[in-house]
Amino acid sequence: MRHYIFSFVCGLLLLSACSNGDGEDSRHPAKRTVIVYMAAENTLSGSAQSDINEMIQGVKSISKYDNLIVFVDRASSTEKPFIIHLQDNDKQPADTIRKYEQDFYTSDPEKLKEVLGWVMTNYPANDYGLILWGHANGWVIMNDVASSRRAIAVDNGKNIISDKGLWLEIPSLRTALEALPHSFKFIFADCCNMQNIEVAYELKDVTDYLIASPAGIPGDGAPYDKIIPDLFNYDDVQMYTKTCDDYYAKTDEENGHLPISAIRTGQMPQLAAATKTVLKDIYDTHTDIDTDGLIYYYTYKVSDPNEKTMYDMNDFIRKYAEETDYNNWLNAFNAAVVYKKMSKKWQVQGTLVFDFDVTEERFGGVSMFFPLERYEHTLIKYNKGIREMAWYHAVGGSELGW
Repeated sequence: MRHYIFSFVCGLLLLSACSNGDGEDSRHPAKRTVIVYMAAENTLSGSAQSDINEMIQGVKSISKYDNLIVFVDRASSTEKPFIIHLQDNDKQPADTIRKYEQDFYTSDPEKLKEVLGWVMTNYPANDYGLILWGHANGWVIMNDVASSRRAIAVDNGKNIISDKGLWLEIPSLRTALEALPHSFKFIFADCCNMQNIEVAYELKDVTDYLIASPAGIPGDGAPYDKIIPDLFNYDDVQMYTKTCDDYYAKTDEENGHLPISAIRTGQMPQLAAATKTVLKDIYDTHTDIDTDGLIYYYTYKVSDPNEKTMYDMNDFIRKYAEETDYNNWLNAFNAAVVYKKMSKKWQVQGTLVFDFDVTEERFGGVSMFFPLERYEHTLIKYNKGIREMAWYHAVGGSELGW
């Protein structure tokens, strides 16, 4: 009798442990856990709930063996950061699994690491995906006091609708992700200007794929009702092609589609080596680099043409490399950039002038920074900031005199 009671009590304790809101049964990992890191304590706060609602629709099409976990930090004086588990449950589609007692900067790499690590511990899976949601401007590091140093995930620290705050730089993002117990199958950056070769190289050891746009994205972000099922596709090729296709199809022809691509990060060392070779020849041969007419994706100050940067990597090298050198480089590029969707124009908000033509031959879907003398006189000291990126060293930036 005592043995029966002991077994019964143990059984109740086990059931309680498996449904205590701190995660799924760790003995049976999910097939995939996707984590959304929603940095919305800024001017994007008003878009957070609509995207969560789209995610709730999208999660209806994923397997019960999958997890979609969303960390949320919005600009609200009455709300602290929290984590929700989205599920196909009409009565409770968003289950709050963690509430933080204190506000904090989502741009703090230690907090990012803590949040993602907590989810990995409590919602274990065979593999993981990460969605970076929020503002960004790729690898670019601001050096003016007013804007602070930045790259992604701005948090103003005051729970107000403002982008004047602290940002997370890409090398700090990489360091935080490297410290996690697991790497990612993919990182989908639903942020502006994140498909830089510099970002992809920085993240090459923490994710298999980087899916992002080199351009500015629509203000309301990705169509998550469609993209969430795509990201839970276990066929890698289907996963990144469907994600790119569905985001591309979001915008209409009048305003253009979103240029977007997928990079297989395991090919980054080979692409870096090929780029180092071709850049040496380019900079040895051409003393005057003319970027007029080249495809570019970013400018900090529209009124100053010298601020144009983030040039399309393929377009630049195609223009300046010898044909044989370019074709050899292109083989390495195509092995890394495994999928891309081109648009002749895309939606912008006063930050770009389309004084260039986009063609299939020119479009690479990935930007790269090419140090130029003119950047010594711009508001942002790009030539200095690029030296903080691992890509700069991988392609022999110092040897090229950058």
